[in-house]
Amino acid sequence: MFKNKIFNRILLTGSAIVTLLIIAKLFGVLQYAYVPQAGGEPNIKKKSFVFMTNILPYDKFKLITYNQTTEEFGKGAYVQRLVGVQGDKIQIINGDLFVNNESVDSRFKLNHAYKIDRAFVNELMLNKGKSENEFYPINEDFFITNLSKDELNNNFSYERFINSNPDPEISKLYHKKWSADNFGPVTVPPGKVFFLGDNRNASLDSRYIGFVDEDEIVGRIIYPKN
Repeated sequence: MFKNKIFNRILLTGSAIVTLLIIAKLFGVLQYAYVPQAGGEPNIKKKSFVFMTNILPYDKFKLITYNQTTEEFGKGAYVQRLVGVQGDKIQIINGDLFVNNESVDSRFKLNHAYKIDRAFVNELMLNKGKSENEFYPINEDFFITNLSKDELNNNFSYERFINSNPDPEISKLYHKKWSADNFGPVTVPPGKVFFLGDNRNASLDSRYIGFVDEDEIVGRIIYPKN
């Protein structure tokens, strides 16, 4: 009899939790999404899950999920950092983000493109779990890859790689000869927002898809910590 009471309590508790989770998901209080790409690294790992809610404010500089509705790039839920709202001036100069003429990148943990030597490539593959397809050869001795500051190692040769060549996709959208590393300035229009991926040289964000409607915001990331 005692065991049956315990079992019934566990069953009722489990059922209540499942019911609450279903309700939370239906109303957007608690949602989750699978992130297949590396545009959010180092903060959101490729092929990981994120959890979000629609009850917290969509504060600027937080990681936010929104619906990407452009057919050309593939519709779906995107997870990126909200860096600009209505009236904000957005500019990227030599890979560094400025919002309303203020440098803001020091607030975040980001990935940037680096030119590194072969010895550093070997170190990252052997000891840091990097795969061969994360390195893009320039010549026999040097490669381009995306790294956070925490991954840099002064025992090897590295330098920030800034692509100064105009990006055809960005130029097509904004009608300016801009690149991902030298972009803008643009001012965010009414009813729109501007997103950037934390993996700055490997993200399909507002530099490529344009401004996003405020109404397309789904929720604020609560896990990983945001």
